[in-house]
Amino acid sequence: MEIFFVDGELARSCNDDAIRERCFGTVVAPVLRRRLAEIASAAHLAELRCLPQVRLRGHADGRLLVALGPTADLHMRPHDDPPPMTDGRLVEWAVRSLLVTAVQLSPAA
Repeated sequence: MEIFFVDGELARSCNDDAIRERCFGTVVAPVLRRRLAEIASAAHLAELRCLPQVRLRGHADGRLLVALGPTADLHMRPHDDPPPMTDGRLVEWAVRSLLVTAVQLSPAA
């Protein structure tokens, strides 16, 4: 799956080892690196449901949340606008690119 970032600053903080550790700490940084690798290796969004450690879940505002351990979440949304939908639900097997919008150090409610 292709991964895009909402801006260059977020891309650098997620992809550069030293910056990632400085921004997100020594606990979250390696998990973030692993999650991004897991997302990149998936063919489509539905494959992430097969990885229990990812804990992919939707949010009421349309965001997709991926667990970065018990203390953080990766916020994403389908890169395609509008995302593929049927019956008001996201067609996860059709989502092949994601836009990372934030890393939240306390899990979203």
